[in-house]
Amino acid sequence: MRASIRRGNDVASVLANIQQDICKYADAISGITGTDVEIVDEFLIRVAGSGEYRHLLNVDISAQGYIYRHTMSSSKTILIENPGQSPVCAHCEKRLSCRELLDLSAPIFFAGRVIGVIGIICSTPVQREVLLGQIEKFISFIEQIADLIAGKVYEYVERQRAQEMAQAFRKLIEVMDRGVIAVDKNGVIWHANLSAARMLDCERGVTGKKISVEMTGDVVYESEEAFLCLGEKRLHALCKTIKLSSLEESGITLVVFQDARDFLIQNGDLPLDAPDPVRLIGRSTKMQALRTGIDRIAASNASVLITGESGSGKEVVAFAIHQNSARKDAPFVSINCAAIPEPLLESELFGYVKGAFSGADPKGRIGKFELAQGGSIFLDEIGDMPVHLQAKLLRVLQERVVTRIGSNQVIPVDVRVIAATNKNIAELVRRQLFREDLFYRLNVVPLSLPPLRERREDIAELAQYFADEFSEIYGSSRQKIPDDVANVLYFHGWPGNVRELRNVVEYMFVMRGSARGFNTSHLPPVLMSEAPRITGGGAMSPETKRSRAGRAAIRSDTPAEGEAIRLALARHGWGLPGKKQAAASLEMSIATLYRKIKKYEIEE
Repeated sequence: MRASIRRGNDVASVLANIQQDICKYADAISGITGTDVEIVDEFLIRVAGSGEYRHLLNVDISAQGYIYRHTMSSSKTILIENPGQSPVCAHCEKRLSCRELLDLSAPIFFAGRVIGVIGIICSTPVQREVLLGQIEKFISFIEQIADLIAGKVYEYVERQRAQEMAQAFRKLIEVMDRGVIAVDKNGVIWHANLSAARMLDCERGVTGKKISVEMTGDVVYESEEAFLCLGEKRLHALCKTIKLSSLEESGITLVVFQDARDFLIQNGDLPLDAPDPVRLIGRSTKMQALRTGIDRIAASNASVLITGESGSGKEVVAFAIHQNSARKDAPFVSINCAAIPEPLLESELFGYVKGAFSGADPKGRIGKFELAQGGSIFLDEIGDMPVHLQAKLLRVLQERVVTRIGSNQVIPVDVRVIAATNKNIAELVRRQLFREDLFYRLNVVPLSLPPLRERREDIAELAQYFADEFSEIYGSSRQKIPDDVANVLYFHGWPGNVRELRNVVEYMFVMRGSARGFNTSHLPPVLMSEAPRITGGGAMSPETKRSRAGRAAIRSDTPAEGEAIRLALARHGWGLPGKKQAAASLEMSIATLYRKIKKYEIEE
């Protein structure tokens, strides 16, 4: 329930009489400090506020206003570093559920008495750390603002009050990481801090130069979106604008802004560092052909449709295309179209503005296509995209523009689209579950990935790569995958492809415990049940029996034996030393190996 403004001795609160101006001061403080601000009068009525307090004006807060009451009674600035735990808050009914992490309050004096309090409220650890790191400057700043408010009450001369405000601002804004510029009605910069000069790429300063502030009309991340144009520099910014009433003749506007890209990195929407380079593991003919195809595809900007079974490495290949292209220094943004609920997928792709739809983040959000500006976007599981969104994606591909939900702003995007699916898109088109025109737009360059079972000669190298990776993760020394384990891996069907192989190698790390090396007992039982069994006549020595214990062996004179020989040569090499090692791993003489190579027509 909103309380009426109290009166003392039938005289209204002096701050309530200039509430419009007081609200602008609160906005200015909030814009500079990045915190919530509250200004109360001598009766503990909230006269002005920012953030969650903006719409709770003229409310009696005396039931919770212990800090402000203490500030008025002591007539000095009070810093409470742990609200709720302070003795000042001992009788507050919300003491145990207090969400405030720090309070800085300064009294406002008029005619020798306190007529109100300015309160800066930190509700996040980052705000608290920034405030404590520069507490003397913030105390000086808030006390000077209190003096300015008192000056308004005294009806100081407009010029004197404006000079005092500018002096108070300049002491703080020079150390702020946000850009701050004061711009007159002609677009001329009267003052700018160092952060503004840095963001606008102007080492010699920007004061006196003309700037264009182009507001898009969209509110995202609780800030107004704008483009700041200074010379050839065009900065995409998130900002707040505050018109200073004391300088109405000159039309001075204070613009507090952040580089939109820097904000997105800090917010976690864009990675700070580029992903590690990808390695396409394998020396098989199909992998060599894939590498050649990637190099050719990367040299163009054409859309790519990658098809392949689940776990075959579609995202790795997509990033390899990006990494080898001219766009490698720009973002690579990935989104799984099947993992995001259908009602949210559109907002994830194209973004939305504040108040676009019920249930949305009230701050607004930039979409994946904009985040990928200048780079590549990877649309995984594109076959699961709803048909109505396919039409909007088609528009992006045709016109190279996006429009956020709830906005009329048309935003040009320069993004390469790489899509992937494990489904038969042509069949989905036939069944009218996928738009034919979108299929042709995406399928400019089709790229089919071979399943792991079709490039078995790469299995041993992949397994060793994953073993080395998990050695780093588990903090153990690197161990070579022995031949008997490699043979079992070779003959598995791998329905889950490379992803399944990686999981099997991690399973081996878990199951080996404290053992120094690997053996077949560390493999999942399903793999051992599929492994070829040892057969053949002849007695074996105890040493040979021990060496073959638990080992997956091969039937002689079978296609499986030929595959095993090909695998061993791929691992050890085709030169004489490699053939000797291959023969030893297969427990046959070098002469027998040469005979088998000829028999099975095995070629390098």
